[in-house]
Amino acid sequence: MRFYQVDKVTLLSPGKFVEGVKCVSLDNDIFDEHFPGCPIFPGTLIIEGMAQLSGMFLEYCRKEMGCEPRRAALSIVKNVKFRDMVTPGDRLVYRADVKCLYPDEYAVVAVKATRDGRLCASGELFFTFLDILDPGMQEVSDALMRFAVRDAQIVE
Repeated sequence: MRFYQVDKVTLLSPGKFVEGVKCVSLDNDIFDEHFPGCPIFPGTLIIEGMAQLSGMFLEYCRKEMGCEPRRAALSIVKNVKFRDMVTPGDRLVYRADVKCLYPDEYAVVAVKATRDGRLCASGELFFTFLDILDPGMQEVSDALMRFAVRDAQIVE
């Protein structure tokens, strides 16, 4: 089972930054346990959302650079701090800014999650690039990428 923590990519500048959104809904099963009577969106899922957006973006950047497809795999979560709670009904805006991208080795992005302009979380994520051993997995990844960026505004 795969769960998506990014609903839509809204803004993309190849090699520079990406923005996307996640609409937090009360019908998410996580709120059955986290926490009954006081639903709070888990910080780990905020990190996951920032990582999903970043990883997809780094794979997109590598493709734009003409590199062979490789999977962006989260390897280090550094200095992530949570500043505010996220609850059902909130719309998170995720942003990832490329700090460095060595397309055959690794990449580092500065990430943040905001709600109504208020900072909820921020930090740095490090990615390594792994060979894709299953061609079917690459087809699924390509289809998801096309879907994710279909309505994104692309800026230079």
